[in-house]
Amino acid sequence: KGWLKAGVMDGGVAVPSGELGTPQGGVISPLLANIYLHSFDKMFQIAKIPGTLVRFADDIAIMLWRNGEQVLEKVRWMLNRLGLTMHPEKTRIVAAAEGFDFLGVHFRLQPVRKQNPRVKFSCRIWPSDRSVQRIKQKVKEKIGRRYGTSLEELIQELNPVLRGWNNYHTTVQPERKRFLKLNSSIRERVRRFLKRKYNDQARGARRVHGNVLVRLGLYQLGGSGASMTTIADKLAEKVVGEPYRGKPDVRFDEGAKGTGMARIEAPAKR
Repeated sequence: KGWLKAGVMDGGVAVPSGELGTPQGGVISPLLANIYLHSFDKMFQIAKIPGTLVRFADDIAIMLWRNGEQVLEKVRWMLNRLGLTMHPEKTRIVAAAEGFDFLGVHFRLQPVRKQNPRVKFSCRIWPSDRSVQRIKQKVKEKIGRRYGTSLEELIQELNPVLRGWNNYHTTVQPERKRFLKLNSSIRERVRRFLKRKYNDQARGARRVHGNVLVRLGLYQLGGSGASMTTIADKLAEKVVGEPYRGKPDVRFDEGAKGTGMARIEAPAKR
């Protein structure tokens, strides 16, 4: 606390820090949390609580077999010694089969689905509902109503957002079908953008015909860009013929309203 109130030197002049503390999401916040909560880690270890403590900055999860209420009271007492209190809405005791969210990921104990498994249950993980809603909202805000933006430019702006979210959630092997569903939702959002951009009475369906978005490089969640591009080529082959290497060109036949068509053209051979 003394460090936070010490202020800073700017051009040789001392500037007081005030009482605002560190900003939410600031890069220094996790470090300060780890320094301050190191005492809590030690108290938990000395108390010999029969459970596993997982802590990332000020986010805490404790895995137990039993005695959840008693352990919760001990943890509450430890944090009170440090002048801290638990968040009343985020603090709860749940069974592993019900699942819980931690750091944007949902963890749940589920039966193993293959025949004659060595273990009957395993921990399954996937992005939490809140995390999925956040990425959908980011995509919606990024697309907006900028109808003067070309499809290629829009994809270039979307890809860093999608890639960052994907890299976080694919560090381990998640439920792939959930990523595929999210990919479909993002393509639907782009389709709506094209429908309004060109006033397409066909609801923009023809403008994404043949998996054009993926062929243009729209990042696909749930796997590496290379593997997803290979899948896209196989899907598009049925519609546009033999796939080729390199970035495809997309042309829009403007013509009359509602009759615009998107087609993929291979770059001319040199």
